[in-house]
Amino acid sequence: MGNFTCRPGSHRQVTDKLSADFAGTRFIQLYLYAHRVDGLQPGVYRFWPERAELEQTKSGDQRVAAAGLSLGQNLAGNACVTFSMIGDLERAARAYGDRGYRYVHFEAGAIGHRLYLAAEAFRLGATGIGAFYDDEVQRHLNLIPNQGQVVYHFAIGHPVPDTRLSTSSEPKEIAW
Repeated sequence: MGNFTCRPGSHRQVTDKLSADFAGTRFIQLYLYAHRVDGLQPGVYRFWPERAELEQTKSGDQRVAAAGLSLGQNLAGNACVTFSMIGDLERAARAYGDRGYRYVHFEAGAIGHRLYLAAEAFRLGATGIGAFYDDEVQRHLNLIPNQGQVVYHFAIGHPVPDTRLSTSSEPKEIAW
């Protein structure tokens, strides 16, 4: 799966499942770049898991920004929704020492896992995005350094077949 396109989808059915709890504390703050989602105006939203609510922090089309922040990967802008997971590494380290760093990434991975399952339930495609411009994400979300560090991006949308990929078991000739 190399890219996404989007048709509208509902956000209300999945927002209560977008958090994970490792070590008894949440360290991830989730931000959504809503491109084409029923019930949401295009923009950036902060997810508040305690209330299962979204707070709009930026309005307007975020497709170019989402793709650019995700190291120029167009699928982040073409998706229905893209996510930035912001981890509070300092708080995790204060609470759990060196293991805190791992807990932040465990939590981000668990949220990503839930997003994969939610996407599949809606017959959508999903992909984790591990390449992004850290400082630019911080600036775009108007975060100050003690508000956390981006640890993971994620996109959900309708898959667009990538002709460069094949499911054929036939060996491909490699051109050198």
